[in-house]
Amino acid sequence: MDLTNVDEVGVSPQNEHRVLISWRRADGWSSFACVDRGSGYVAPEDVLWWLLRQGAQLELVRPALAAAYPDFDVDAEVDHVTMPDRAEKRAKDEQRRRDARADFKRARRQR
Repeated sequence: MDLTNVDEVGVSPQNEHRVLISWRRADGWSSFACVDRGSGYVAPEDVLWWLLRQGAQLELVRPALAAAYPDFDVDAEVDHVTMPDRAEKRAKDEQRRRDARADFKRARRQR
């Protein structure tokens, strides 16, 4: 499935193990039923990554998932997967800055 040229995306959870994903192109609406046979639960992350792997634009996916899963943060999930070390790097940078600030203050007091 190629969703690169869709105009709109819709996500409609039918029950916990089935989600209907719809998209609109110039020739009309199409849909796909996403069913998880493994865990029995279709997570919003699964829907997000399925849509993106099919070529859907994030700008269209974001509002569709927000309507279907209000507590799901699309951008946080994308960052988590595409930049997993981002939070770790930020924490290390903050610690390095605190250490440098403490060293500077210590050196200043010793003068």
